Amino acid sequence: MRMRVIYLGQCGFLLDFGHTRIVTDPYLSDAVDRHRPGDAGWTRQYPAPAALMDLAPDGILISHAHDDHMDGMTLMPYVRAGGTARMCAPKPEVYRLTEMGVKNTYPCRAEEPFCIGGVTVTPIPCAHTQLHLSEEGCFHELSYIVSDGENKVFFGGDMSLYDGLVRRLSGEGCQILLLPVNGRDEERTRAGIIGNIDEREAAWFARALGAAYVPAHHDLYTANGCPVERAATAAKELGADIRPLEPGEELTLVGGRIR
Repeated sequence: MRMRVIYLGQCGFLLDFGHTRIVTDPYLSDAVDRHRPGDAGWTRQYPAPAALMDLAPDGILISHAHDDHMDGMTLMPYVRAGGTARMCAPKPEVYRLTEMGVKNTYPCRAEEPFCIGGVTVTPIPCAHTQLHLSEEGCFHELSYIVSDGENKVFFGGDMSLYDGLVRRLSGEGCQILLLPVNGRDEERTRAGIIGNIDEREAAWFARALGAAYVPAHHDLYTANGCPVERAATAAKELGADIRPLEPGEELTLVGGRIR
């Protein structure tokens, strides 16, 4: 079996399995820019490589409710245009999609797999920067393992490392990890910007799992990014297999091997 991983910017990817197309965290607008008009650090560095409708997704995986991951300016036009993809989000956040007018929603719970077409999706807990549980015991943030039986991808979303994460994934055999690398610091934390793993943590994580990784959340906004050269240097120093993609560029897996 063959699948393509196409980078859309921020944490957005198209996972094209041929028979099934899944999009992660589609942020294809300038919603963030509008909160900080005139700030060069918060101005998109490139246009969206495609509109969501043109990507023809069968399913959309949303990791959490931040604007650049659950983006109303991307999702609402898609719905109004007749888009019918199943929109999957952490159970405590699904109401936000309903408020946008989305009808085909799916509430995701950690460790409860579900199928989209011929693809199995397994949500797992995600820490951003901590694990956040709702009153009913559901996680507000999720990562996803996506597999067609041969090709398997881990989509981290916005994430931090936590005890047990490597152990949870070590037996999965994911060939590709889609990981943020923008990191965190005191200045951004004071500004209310919740951090992610940085380029060294991403490299360590990929090496620990014996998988290649594609950096994400690094090149769209300079105020909250990481130069890809820095990520490549960290990967080389730590012995990790990094596969950077330009917006719209793709990586192909065939029978679980990168081609």
